[in-house]
Amino acid sequence: MPREYASEENARVADLLDEIGDLLELKGENVFRAVTYRAAAREIRDLREPIRTIYEAGHLATIPKVGTSVGEAIAQYLQGGKARRHEELKAAVPEGLLTLLRVKGVGPATARSIHQHLRITTIDELEQAAKSGRLRELPKIQAKTEENILKSIASLRQRTGRSLIDYARTAADRMVAHLREAADVRELSVCGSVRRWKETIGDVDLLVASDTAAPIMAAFTGAANVDRILAQGDTKSSVIVERGLQIDLRVVPAASWGAALLYFTGSKEHNVRLRGYALRKKLLLNEYGLYRVGEEKGGVPVASRTEEDIYQALGMDWIPPELREDHGEIDAALAHALPALVTVDDLKGDLHVHSDWTDGRDTLAAMVRRARDKGYAYVAMTDHSVGLGMTNGLNLERIAKRSKEIAKLNQELAPFRVLVGTEVEIRADGRLDYPDDVLAGFEIVTASIHSAFNQPREQITQRLVGAIRHPLVTAISHPTGRLLERRDPYDVDLDAVIDAAVATGTRLEVNGGPERLDLPDWAVRKAVEKGATLVIDSDAHAVEELEWTVYGTATARRGWATADRVGNTRGLDAVLARKVR
Repeated sequence: MPREYASEENARVADLLDEIGDLLELKGENVFRAVTYRAAAREIRDLREPIRTIYEAGHLATIPKVGTSVGEAIAQYLQGGKARRHEELKAAVPEGLLTLLRVKGVGPATARSIHQHLRITTIDELEQAAKSGRLRELPKIQAKTEENILKSIASLRQRTGRSLIDYARTAADRMVAHLREAADVRELSVCGSVRRWKETIGDVDLLVASDTAAPIMAAFTGAANVDRILAQGDTKSSVIVERGLQIDLRVVPAASWGAALLYFTGSKEHNVRLRGYALRKKLLLNEYGLYRVGEEKGGVPVASRTEEDIYQALGMDWIPPELREDHGEIDAALAHALPALVTVDDLKGDLHVHSDWTDGRDTLAAMVRRARDKGYAYVAMTDHSVGLGMTNGLNLERIAKRSKEIAKLNQELAPFRVLVGTEVEIRADGRLDYPDDVLAGFEIVTASIHSAFNQPREQITQRLVGAIRHPLVTAISHPTGRLLERRDPYDVDLDAVIDAAVATGTRLEVNGGPERLDLPDWAVRKAVEKGATLVIDSDAHAVEELEWTVYGTATARRGWATADRVGNTRGLDAVLARKVR
């Protein structure tokens, strides 16, 4: 589930402080002041307690990095929605410069230089300057920088502006809980892309079965988190909640519940294919029910009350929502050949977890105990290797100290097992961050790329394949390197990566981090079809994030993954077995 401590107001305050930091640099002020505001923003994003609660108690100064000026900005924003320093800086910085910072590779200093020399304030102007070669005439900007800026602009224009699944799911669940408490509902479900667990969400669809819609609509539009009402009708209403997310609610009669749930879950392509198949059987399927052709007006439906009834009447098995994308699921349902998809309950452990030994928020002991309390049999603590400087990676001395702590926990918590692991960096030249004699001391070695993303396809592929073939590497983490709505995947030959993983027995991760969900669902299916072994991990950096395996599992399910294809559905001996050489 989403991090409990990342409240919406905390995120808005952190965004404000980050923007003040950017504006300070754009204005050319002391860079250390900008660093202070950004450091405070990071602290506030990680708070478990609402920032407003801390402010009202008079304890803002207890938050690390929050001094007098930062505290004033926070207080002013919480009191009136604006901060004086932020408004002053916005007035002093040329309009549009903040927009340039959305382009990867254009930091505040570069944006200021571009504006000073070329008077550029829009991304379109920046693109034209890069295409014409004018950027490289500026100090510290080379032809390669210009090329990368053009790539970043192209990538930025592909962003959808959609919400990540964890935020959309949280908003949906919050509204569902409110409606169950505030109104009398017979049936209530999330529908649409949220129910299908898509990685990004345009808007949230909710469906309610009830004979009296008016009280439900009143409860819906009157919810505390509603920012704006878009429409309020007899059977459908729409509202905007935090971050501009739209939630639509429909109320249907109980007799049509199954048909409406099926229809509004989608996808469009699945529904079109399903209705086409129904017509070939002289049946009409709509949101009210499944009818014999000609009897849909006033007739009794063949099926309507449950999704299972409708699928059965069409001669097919019920199709899990994650598969309803018209990717062969209808033919499989007709042949009674749908896979038994992996579930969260199938997982026996998590093989990619971080602690405050490197860049995690919580202690190793806290992470381990939460994993045990989830019912796992094992957890691998895979703190970062030494070369990834920004994560405070482990050197040899700290590896030994952490191993001692793990040994003590294993004595205390047996038969639960804490595995000594590492997330080892695959360097730009393809070498692993630790030598073999150090890697041999780990029980789990998951290898990752965190740098040199712009290398050619062949080089990126060779880095990953080389790590896969290394006899001590047990898995590849987040194999495409993408960050949803932030960073495109690097250019890699996934067929070659999957083939190497199959040949060696190296596991390929389905990372449950909502920004990653990597491998993506389409790549999961390819890996499953080729016979690769997957691993569903949380990549948790805080105790709450151990719940992120729910998102990894949903992504694996969208890729038609079964439990037998997922390595951490197996017992400890299988997880620790030496891979194929």
